[in-house]
Parts: sequence; structure tokens; C-alpha cells
Amino acid sequence: MKRLINKIIILLVACMGFTACIDDFLNRPADNMTPVSDMTDIVKTSNSIYVSYRNMPESAGDALYAMGEIASDNALRGSILSDGGGLDAGKQFNQFQNFNGINPSSTNYIAALWNGLYPGIDQANINLRAFSSLFKNESDSIKKPLIAENRFGRAWFYMQLVNAFGEVPLLPEGEVTPKEYSQLTNDKSVIELYQYIIKDFRYAADSLPTKAEWKTLYNIDWQGRAHKSSGQGYLAKSLLYLAANYIYYDKTNGAVKADSCYKAIVEIVREMEPDYPALYPDYEKIFRPEGDYCSESVFEVGVSSTSDGTTYFAGWRPNQPRNYTGYGRLGPSLNLIKQYETDPVNDTIIDVRHRGTVLYGGTSPLSFMEHPAVGTFERTINGENITGVVTSNAISTGWPNRYCRKAAQPRPTSTSVNPLTNFGGNLKFLRWGEVLLIGAEAAYYTGDYDLAKKWVKQIRVRAHLDPTIVDNLSGQALLDLIWKEKRLEIALEWSNRYYEMVRIDKIHPGYMATCFNAKIEDEFAGMEKTLLKGGSIVINNTITMDIENYRTVMPLNNGLRLPRNYTMPIPTVAFTTMVNLRQTQYYR
Repeated sequence: MKRLINKIIILLVACMGFTACIDDFLNRPADNMTPVSDMTDIVKTSNSIYVSYRNMPESAGDALYAMGEIASDNALRGSILSDGGGLDAGKQFNQFQNFNGINPSSTNYIAALWNGLYPGIDQANINLRAFSSLFKNESDSIKKPLIAENRFGRAWFYMQLVNAFGEVPLLPEGEVTPKEYSQLTNDKSVIELYQYIIKDFRYAADSLPTKAEWKTLYNIDWQGRAHKSSGQGYLAKSLLYLAANYIYYDKTNGAVKADSCYKAIVEIVREMEPDYPALYPDYEKIFRPEGDYCSESVFEVGVSSTSDGTTYFAGWRPNQPRNYTGYGRLGPSLNLIKQYETDPVNDTIIDVRHRGTVLYGGTSPLSFMEHPAVGTFERTINGENITGVVTSNAISTGWPNRYCRKAAQPRPTSTSVNPLTNFGGNLKFLRWGEVLLIGAEAAYYTGDYDLAKKWVKQIRVRAHLDPTIVDNLSGQALLDLIWKEKRLEIALEWSNRYYEMVRIDKIHPGYMATCFNAKIEDEFAGMEKTLLKGGSIVINNTITMDIENYRTVMPLNNGLRLPRNYTMPIPTVAFTTMVNLRQTQYYR
């Protein structure tokens, strides 16, 4: 009997050691990228994927909007003229604004994005390994939706990486040693990577719980989690990008493959319609706290702020005027403002999306347009008037002293009058408005023009615009309107417009160059108009801007080179940890 007890003790000790090894095996991320906080409960384990969204560092957040919006026709780099690269057109944020000077080591923002996104993929893989090993006795009805939740997250992070860098390495789904990690390479094409992404999103669309099922299965609310519609929406969005890459890279069969994508998108959006019978009625309020998890939410991650204004995702902070006075990193461009429809009688903007997107400070010497007056809706947010940075010293004044209204959130409760960090707002990654326009473009390509018009009309009605103008449009004019409506619907909202410009240019060459040139020329036209009215502007003690030199004084030029600027370069730091990595094709 004693010998039997000793054997049992030895077996128990061995099992304990084996369990510890399994915990270490599952919990050890590739190259020590991401720690895991809790693997004792299957739902808590799955929850950790959302920490990966929220805990991306501020520099990664900076990079997301810099690449997604500043590197487009929607925005300038904002802040004050001496910041963000100063007068050097090829430095810091100016690089993205101008496509000037971008190279693998030219800015830390490229590295920050790379390093900020891969931990999310790693966390998803860690969780998926845990589901199959630590929680193998859980029923499929409990486990499968959580597997889908993490495959959705993995696909989301990969999609951002592929859009930004093109050919990127796939992390092994199983355990990987540091040595194996160092040998990884990016030998998959953009098409193959998107096929991998779509496989995960399709699994998510099929297996994620609906909003109601989150409560039924786990007794938790859906808010802040991926759900069935999230999987469907991102499956449709990723198929739209795959279609463009089929057409661009596969000259033999790409058009046929793209057509299959478009047909699938239409069916997905049709399937989603019963869950989204109407758009949220007040566009501007979607981005206020009362719009959190509203009826239009397709994928949204919760972010809250502490009493001193520190957010879980600091990357949103620079999108808005710090302390409601200035230094917002992202400045809406004159070209964006020019796109909003106006009243033909008095030339005032009537598209309500303008009021929900652009927040104006006072007219600075570098605004190059007359901003709305103090006290108007456009100059007020959450009951506070916005001044921004308006000084007589142009080098220290706001440029353009316009801000992203969608990012401005209420002040937190605080003993400090002006907390240095701004305020958390939910990360509204995908809305029904965008999904409708994804569907409209796909319907157009399949030849179902009536369906495309139906979905565009819904967008225009919510924007308080005449929907009937769509009825008489056909051909390229209809497609141009779909693209324009999508641009205005999601402008400055998340990291989108640059990638949209690239996607469209791959199937309609010349689109990106036309859009980017229009951004630069509209800014110069605003400068010229201002200088003709007011003479000259003293930048600093040694530089004065006038009608003769304004095109060379301001850090604004057009350095766009295609197809080189279809992606950003893989950062130099990545090659120190992955020795077999190749630079993306356009920067070799």
C-alpha cells in the first residue's frame, strides 16, 4: 500500500510539472512579445485579445492615423507649424503628408505600427493553443465561438499589417522558439495573405455569437466584443480588398476571381440587413458617448478614461485638440471640406457629416480659409468653445487649426483644469454605414445598379442630402459617387482613406494620383487666396511667406510615386529579429 501511495505521489508531481510546462508552453509568446494575464478561465483567456487592441502604444496609434488619413487627401498633419517635422517637408509627420522622404528607417512611426500590431496576432495564437490544450474538455458550444473571436482578432491585426506593408510574415500558429522566430520570412504574396485573412473572417462570420447569443451562452453583454455581424462585415471588407489585388496581380484570371468576391459581398450585406434595419439617425452623436454601441455598431472596442484623462488607447489622443485648446495631430484638409455638398443659393455646407467630422478652431494665419465664428456648432464640442492655437507668430500657430471632431470626447472628472492627456472614446472600427457602401460598390460591379443605388440612398438620406440625384446616374458617374460617399461617410474615423486610395488605384489607375494632387493644389489655392488678400505672413525671424514663395516655404509638396507608395516600407528594426525577412517589393 505504501509503495502504491508513493507511486501516486510521484505521478501527481509529474503531472503538476507537466501542467506547468504546458502553461509555460502556451503562455510563451513568439520572441516574448506579449504576456498573458489569465489562463484559468476560458472566457477570461479570450478577453485578452481585446487588451491587444486597447494597449497598442501611443506611437502605434499615431502611426495608424498618420498612414490611414494624413497619407491621403483627407488630412494634413496638424499641430503647430514648428511641430511634426517643422518646415522640413520630408520629416516626421510631413513624410506621410507629402510622401516625401519615407524609407525603412526614416521615422519611428513605421516601426511603432509594426511592433504594435504583431502582439495582437501573437496573443490570438496563444489563446487558440490554450483552447485546444488547457480547455480541451470544454464543450464545442462554449469553445467554438471563442475560437472564432480570436481568429477574428488575428485576421483584424493581419489586415492592418498587409494594408500597410504588403508582404508580411505569418507567425506560426503553433509554438515557435526564438531561433525559429528569427528564421521567419515573408514569402507569401498579398493575395495569399488576404486568403489567409479571409479564412479567419469567414470562420468568424460562421461561428461568432450574435449580439443576443453572447448573453445566452456566457451571461455577458456583446458590447465591446466581436459578434456575428463583426465577422460578416469584415469578411465583406476583406473580400473587397482581395478583389482589387486579384485584378492588379493576376492579369489572366483576376477579373473572374474578383467577380466572385463581389457577388459574395452582396450576399453578405443582404444577409446582414435584417439586423440593421436603419442607420443611426444622428450622425454626429455616433461619436459622442451616447453613440457608444449604438444600433449601427458592427465592431467596436470599449475604451474608457481615468479621472486624469489617461486612456487605455493613447493613440486616439493626438487626433483631437489637446485640452480643447490645440495641438491636434490630424488637421482636416481643404480638399476634404470642399467635398461636402453645399446649398446652391448661399453656398453653405448642408451635408451633416461635415458637422460630425470637422471641428474648427479660430482662424489662424495658416488656416487658409475663414473658419466659423465662435459659438457656432462647428466651433463647439461638448459645450466648450474651441480656440485652438492662434498666435501672431506663425511658426507657433495652429496649422491648419482644424481638428477631428469624431475623436473629441468629454473631459473626465478631474481635479486638474487641463489634464495633459485627452479623453477615451470607444474604438468604432466598423459601422453599418461603411458596410452599406462596401455592398453598394460590390453591387455596382455585379451589375445590380438598383441595389447599389438603394444602399447609397440610405446614406444620403441620413446625411440630409437629396437621394433622388442617384436615380439618373450610371456608369462611372455612379461609381464615382459611391467612392465619394464612402470617403465622406468614414472620413477621419479610423485608419482607412490611404488604403482605400490604394485599393481603388489598383483597379482604376490614376485615381490615387488625381486625389493626392487635388489635396496639394487645394491647399496651395487657399494659401494664394489668403496671401492675395493679406500680403505676406511672417513665419519666423528669417522666413516670410508671400505670393512668390508660398509653394516652397510651407512643408507641403507632392512626392507621391506609384506603385512604390502602395505600401509603407518594412521598418529596419524588423530585420534585426527576422534575418530572412525581405523588404516589401516596392522598397527593395
